[in-house]
Amino acid sequence: MEPKVLSIQSWVCHGYVGNKCAVFALQHLGIEVDPINSVHLSNNTAYPTWKGESLTPNKLGDLFQGLEDNHLTSDYTHVLTGYNNSVETLHTVLKIVKKLKSENPNLIYVCDPVLGDNNELYVPKDLVEVYRNEVIPNADYIFPNQTEVEFLTGIKIKNDQDALKAIDEFHKMGVKNVVITSLFFESNPNDIIVIGSTINENNNNNNSNNNNKYNQFKIKVGPKFNDYYTGTGDLLSSLLLGWSIREPTDLSLVCEKAISILYNIISETHNSKKSIPSKKEKQYYELRLVQSRKFIENSEIRFKAEKLCG
Repeated sequence: MEPKVLSIQSWVCHGYVGNKCAVFALQHLGIEVDPINSVHLSNNTAYPTWKGESLTPNKLGDLFQGLEDNHLTSDYTHVLTGYNNSVETLHTVLKIVKKLKSENPNLIYVCDPVLGDNNELYVPKDLVEVYRNEVIPNADYIFPNQTEVEFLTGIKIKNDQDALKAIDEFHKMGVKNVVITSLFFESNPNDIIVIGSTINENNNNNNSNNNNKYNQFKIKVGPKFNDYYTGTGDLLSSLLLGWSIREPTDLSLVCEKAISILYNIISETHNSKKSIPSKKEKQYYELRLVQSRKFIENSEIRFKAEKLCG
């Protein structure tokens, strides 16, 4: 079966976040994708103003029902979910995921639990519990950032070992593959750290040694850019999904490829010096995704994974 993704997340008319990133990246990787837009805005919220609306749970259900009525859901191999801003909509998303998994037990669910960044939530706090107790246990992959991990696990992350403890909590929830997409440590002020872990399929469940239970790694990415680039998490999730289709048994290689592509795109954006007219403290930039498409198609590895011992 050829890969085909149902992607449920945000959309903007101008710029690149959510599905606007995911559709572009996945199609450039040769993967069919059907987007359902959880919100539809004129532009992202870094701008002084924006207009638009959120998709209600009923309208989300209706869109999916339309796909079902025309027998268009049977060939989905993956579901990717990102930004949702209400408990009710998230429950509808989960209902769709469960239905597709019941019809195709091999379907892969990739969850980007979009909650917040920089130690703050930008969705209602009630979503944290729904993700933790209901959504994440159904996921095959999760790609949270540091803030999201800390809210979901209650573990404050200051080093590699803290990150591995948090990842272990996700594995206990039933998630096979976990990538913490951005970690900031005082010991590495010039780098962003990415840590990933996958359950070893050859693991003997009676063996409590984490060295045998998990394949774990980290990637140092730097030098980091100090400005803010909108949509980077959404783009990275779609690149990780795309490369997991090509390399389903090597999560570290998937991360090397996806992170290197993203870094090149951010570098291209940074060099353009075209920032958003924003009132926020840092300079904000729209990703120059079209101008950087060559990097999606030419995935030379810039950052190598280092194996970790749990």
